[in-house]
Amino acid sequence: MSAFRLFEPRRLPITLAGSFNTLPRGRHPDVLDRIARFSEHIPAYIGVTIAIASVAAAIVFRAVGAWAGSDLRFAAYLPAILAIGLLAGVPIAVGSTIAVIIIDWSVFYLPYLQFGWLPHRELLTVLMFLVAAAFTIWFAHCCRVVLNRLHKRELANQILARELDHRSRNFFAVVEVVVRKTLTDEPERANRILGRIRSIQHANELLTSAKPHSINLKSLLFREFAAYGEDRLEASGPEVDIEPDAARHLVLIIHELVTNAAKYGSLSRATGRVWVDWRRNGSAVTLVWQEKGGPEVGPPNKQGFGSELVVQCIKALSGTIKSQFSPEGFACSMTLILGK
Repeated sequence: MSAFRLFEPRRLPITLAGSFNTLPRGRHPDVLDRIARFSEHIPAYIGVTIAIASVAAAIVFRAVGAWAGSDLRFAAYLPAILAIGLLAGVPIAVGSTIAVIIIDWSVFYLPYLQFGWLPHRELLTVLMFLVAAAFTIWFAHCCRVVLNRLHKRELANQILARELDHRSRNFFAVVEVVVRKTLTDEPERANRILGRIRSIQHANELLTSAKPHSINLKSLLFREFAAYGEDRLEASGPEVDIEPDAARHLVLIIHELVTNAAKYGSLSRATGRVWVDWRRNGSAVTLVWQEKGGPEVGPPNKQGFGSELVVQCIKALSGTIKSQFSPEGFACSMTLILGK
């Protein structure tokens, strides 16, 4: 009995979800991305303009509240100060806070735009507002710093991913030349080796592609089996187009299944074959993998890196898996979320 090292029979909870890429390449920038880019390079005059507009809107809101008989005091200004601190920075937020106190003091507390001292109770209200404004500005500053750091880290990750992709392509090109030169007298063997190398390269391209594109499940399966012969795969099921993010995880799952079948399962023998059948129910796809004609397999003694990778990919696809080790060969059934 061979030590088949994929994974032990287990069921993963459907509620678990995750992603290998915290900041995937090729995704469209969201609101936080735009705020980070905007606040990082905002000119001073734009910051002042934002402050004036925010304070003006808060004063209007404060006036409406006073007209309606609701004394909002300084509470109406805190959202404006938060927005100013986040977009324009701490100095402009502090200046806006001082301006708010002066304007509100002269407009809403004293008649006819006069200046004078407020009663002690009102001074306590102003003091409490200053404390609240200080915490608001500090919080806005922290959010601003975090957004900028995340934005810079994303840019660095994109540059690194492009560099790694470029080096990977060069590496595979060099390996292909070396294999062909080394096996000049054995072109068939060289083609088999290069087929495996191209499968790995295809998986890398899906993981680092800057231009996401839809991928067909059947074509993905045949692409992974190209190195071992497409005639060794029996695939049946409806046409399923996979979302780019889901494809990045699915290609790793299939690649690990094929690799383990080639090392320990049915693909390790010339007569071995793999049957893959799938059916679709909305965005969920149930895929059945059955190996036949290979050596007898049994549960592994421990879980290796490949097994952990498969488990994490299934979690990322909010899926479940059931595994079976039998004399006929390894089999498993997976239910994965592969589309909208």
